[in-house]
Amino acid sequence: MSITNMSDLMAVKGDSGDVLGKFLYFSLASVQVERNRLTELCQSLGIPYAGGNRKNKSGDAFRSATGDLYQRVVDGRHIYKVYCRDNQREAGIISRELVKETLGAETNKYVKLANIQFDRETEHFGYGNVAYDPYVDPYALCQQAEELYEIYKLCAGRKQIEGITDTYLDMMDAIKISIHGRLYFVPKTHMAMLNIFEDFIEALNIHNRNTTPLTVNSMYVLDDQKQRDKMAAEFYNHIRKEIELYQERAEHFIVSNCQSVAVMDRWVLKIAALEEKKRHYEELLHKELDELNGEFSTLRMFSQELQIKTRRLQSMKKCA
Repeated sequence: MSITNMSDLMAVKGDSGDVLGKFLYFSLASVQVERNRLTELCQSLGIPYAGGNRKNKSGDAFRSATGDLYQRVVDGRHIYKVYCRDNQREAGIISRELVKETLGAETNKYVKLANIQFDRETEHFGYGNVAYDPYVDPYALCQQAEELYEIYKLCAGRKQIEGITDTYLDMMDAIKISIHGRLYFVPKTHMAMLNIFEDFIEALNIHNRNTTPLTVNSMYVLDDQKQRDKMAAEFYNHIRKEIELYQERAEHFIVSNCQSVAVMDRWVLKIAALEEKKRHYEELLHKELDELNGEFSTLRMFSQELQIKTRRLQSMKKCA
């Protein structure tokens, strides 16, 4: 069984004793939040964040800024796309060229509009060889890239903030609902944490340097047999992907003869947490979730092998 339409989901307006939990929807869009603001926000709400005030690597900020440049211009029957692509590399210099691509029936034509460069040693952002074009303003685009570069140096972007939200979703034992990009089910045992999560997204929106708004919303889910069956199906969809990942990583550590006790211990704990999550959902849904018992048995075997390896390594270090 899988959910294919939102009408299959039954929600109630208020909290009561007969709810399974909440559906959570949120969007991060192209979020850009200054790192010091993000640190303060996470500390005030008790949300784990290990990023601190560390700045982005300047080279990464340059690539992100130039990668964001894009225009699509339509002039009569002609369609042009303007963007940056990699240029010839020099020692210590990252070089990209701003190009205009004319879409053709048989082949596309390319015209260079400007060179944009970044010096790794001096962290100097510069551009030159700017060409005139009747449809595009290359100077404005180069200036836009420089402005974006300054923002990317100071801000945490979507990828980093997704890391924060993913960690907190795991803490809430949330499972991803398969019909929407960012729709999750949060069990009722963790609904207090969900209030903090919603406050976090709303605060991010206030400090967002990008103009695209962030959204967050949630609604209660009725506790009846129909909804329990649907959440069981969603649990299987969600957990199967995690099991496959955990099995692949554990097998890799064993086959590659991994020597890091800390890494293997961390994955042993992750496997244990996954089994605990399964037990949690069995209590919540009042049923045995046994369709993946074979996969969990294999995962447990890998976990035991990792534990044997870590004990052996620890013993060898003590004898050395």
